[in-house]
Amino acid sequence: MNFLKTISNEALIILLILVLFLFTFFVFSLPMTPFLLALAIIVFVFAIYVFYRYISYEKHQSLEEEVEKLEQSLHNVRNEQIEYKKEVEAYFLTWVHQMKTPITASKLLLARNEKGMVNQLRQEILQIDNYSNLALSYLKLLNHNTDMVLAPVTIDELIRPLIKKYSIQFIENQTKIHYEKSTAKVITDARWCSIMIEQLLNNALKYARGRDIWINYNENEQKLEIRDNGIGISRADLPKIFDQGYSGYNGRLHEKSSGIGLFIVKRISKHLNHFVEVESELGKGSRFTIQFPNSGTKRG
Repeated sequence: MNFLKTISNEALIILLILVLFLFTFFVFSLPMTPFLLALAIIVFVFAIYVFYRYISYEKHQSLEEEVEKLEQSLHNVRNEQIEYKKEVEAYFLTWVHQMKTPITASKLLLARNEKGMVNQLRQEILQIDNYSNLALSYLKLLNHNTDMVLAPVTIDELIRPLIKKYSIQFIENQTKIHYEKSTAKVITDARWCSIMIEQLLNNALKYARGRDIWINYNENEQKLEIRDNGIGISRADLPKIFDQGYSGYNGRLHEKSSGIGLFIVKRISKHLNHFVEVESELGKGSRFTIQFPNSGTKRG
């Protein structure tokens, strides 16, 4: 229909010329044979013209569609770049504020030089190290080409180094850790999965000071559970705890909370296809579970 509109003027001119010729032949009673011959020639030439115009029209339409697709792609890329810039700026604005706390605390500890300062300083440095690693992990996660190398790894290989890393915090905060060695194997990316578990453990440490943390692996269901009997999470906050920068009611009570850790957990869980679930009740503690994909691998 669009193509017919493009040749409508030419077709109208040809029709008017033919009508004029027919009128002339009719008025002067001229033989119709020359008119029919001229009509055949004109129709033939016009058909060739129409065919040529149609080929040109198709090419033009194809180019227009390609240009439209490219413009849409460019528009999408620009929007993605804008969103990327906003997300990075928002993340690092939160990150910078979060880094200030342990740095300021470290300066005060050094200035006071009180008894037990070394252990407290180690805790603050551990937090700085954790936040720095989070920033690097976040940047890598934004790169869609980030490789995830899935391979069998034992639960103990994932958990034991983290317990050792945070041992000083367990001691200083008088938090009891309950964990039994598990040689069960799961299919995961050990490095990224460790980061995810570390953030859940770190989160439990913040809100279970002086209480207990349990780490259990259900081999039948292939679920890793990190549970505490700390202050818990309110029902209103639960749907939002994995949002970037959301710290909720507990975060407002806890000066070191910024919502970055659980946000990273959610991003990693999507990349690894490890579903993360949370159950919590205010004043009674929280339970985070990581569901590993069914690999058919049990004990090594």
